[in-house]
Amino acid sequence: MNSRRIIFLASLFITLALRAQDEAGVTRLLTQLQSQNIETRQTAMFELQTSLDPRIPDACLTVLNLEGDSIRRLAARAIGSRWHQIPKERVPAFTAALKAQLKSGHDGLANMARRGIALLDRNYGDPMLSRSRSKRWVVYERFGLPCVIDTKNSSEELLGFGSEAKMSCAWGNRELAPTTQWHPKKDMVALEIIEGRKLSTVWLWIHGKGLRQLTWKEMAKALGHQEEEIAASAGFFTEIAGWKGDNLDFSLTFTVKKGDNFVDHEAKLRWSSATDKLSVVSDKVTP
Repeated sequence: MNSRRIIFLASLFITLALRAQDEAGVTRLLTQLQSQNIETRQTAMFELQTSLDPRIPDACLTVLNLEGDSIRRLAARAIGSRWHQIPKERVPAFTAALKAQLKSGHDGLANMARRGIALLDRNYGDPMLSRSRSKRWVVYERFGLPCVIDTKNSSEELLGFGSEAKMSCAWGNRELAPTTQWHPKKDMVALEIIEGRKLSTVWLWIHGKGLRQLTWKEMAKALGHQEEEIAASAGFFTEIAGWKGDNLDFSLTFTVKKGDNFVDHEAKLRWSSATDKLSVVSDKVTP
């Protein structure tokens, strides 16, 4: 992504955030949230997603009783994302309202309700979240990106802000845990990331070092291919295999252009946490 695009997206996000966080603006949106027009309510709910106004959780509580699965899903998401804003004594009221959504045939709504309940109850065993083996760190999805909670002090960090990438679980509001791999002994985790319809990659978060984004370009370089040799239209897909010691293994399927021919490959790559380097375990041409 070029720098102008990043700056534009960041500016747009900040503009929307400031607009939603303005008290008068929030008041207007809260009024629209009670509209009989479902499209008006959905627009208001979407814009309020960026606001940290303390009135938002209670407003979302009301929305959970209104029609519209998609709007209720956004409300359940908003409540969960504001877990740190809701006083302990109010948690039972919010979790009760979210539990009522678990019966929904709308999987996204039910999953966002599960996410909200887990975050509010600090019950980090639900697969909508993923917890480190040390029990200190928890990853949940916010704005489509990984958000890491430090349970020691209840702080959190949104990873990859400004990126158009999404956690793979964000598509369809699916369970997060199956898309992550925590190291069995150290506080570091591998995350499945989708950067486009035909492009997936791997991100890693390491306590004390932060976010490490493995790019398709450095993977291609490790495999000995120039960027222009990769047939992007054919897809470039990663799949995490797991940790071997302090190394992360993952598979990769891609296609190389050779003149008028296209050659499919299946490779296995290894990332070393000690050296921060990629190495090739195998690279095979497939029929």
